[in-house]
Amino acid sequence: MFNTFYEREGNQTEQFWTSPFVPGQRLNGKPVYVLTSPRTFSAAEEFSYDIQTHKLGTLVGATTGGGANPGGRFRVHEHFAVFIPTGRALNPVTKTNWEGVGVKPDIATKPGEALRVAHIEALKKIMESVKDDPDRTAALKRALDDAGKRPDDPETDFMRPGAGMRRPPSS
Repeated sequence: MFNTFYEREGNQTEQFWTSPFVPGQRLNGKPVYVLTSPRTFSAAEEFSYDIQTHKLGTLVGATTGGGANPGGRFRVHEHFAVFIPTGRALNPVTKTNWEGVGVKPDIATKPGEALRVAHIEALKKIMESVKDDPDRTAALKRALDDAGKRPDDPETDFMRPGAGMRRPPSS
């Protein structure tokens, strides 16, 4: 079981499972890195939380936004509505969820640094598995050096005011 959702209406609980059969190649044993930021929210947070709690990969970046519980907008006045949670996500591993606190990454870094940091971590992991191959080790060492020199991406550093506000290219 991957997750459970409890809905107040009808006092119902629904469990979500992975499929026992997946067509195509599997990525078993391959390192997985998921990039997170404060803009990671709701379903993307559940994906991140599931990857982390089921030990399927490594989260890199900043703590997510903290929206776990399903709900909806309810009109309280002609010009005013509120979002009210009507249920609760419940992870089978932690017996809780990320509502209001977000998902904390395994490797904390600014969002603008997350891709570079994840790339470096992936290269290090691959290097561990090929240490008996001097040619591959040398190539990976060069890639690791290059990755370390890569600048941060300020456009994805959502902690910086005004970031992520790209203008369309002028014609």
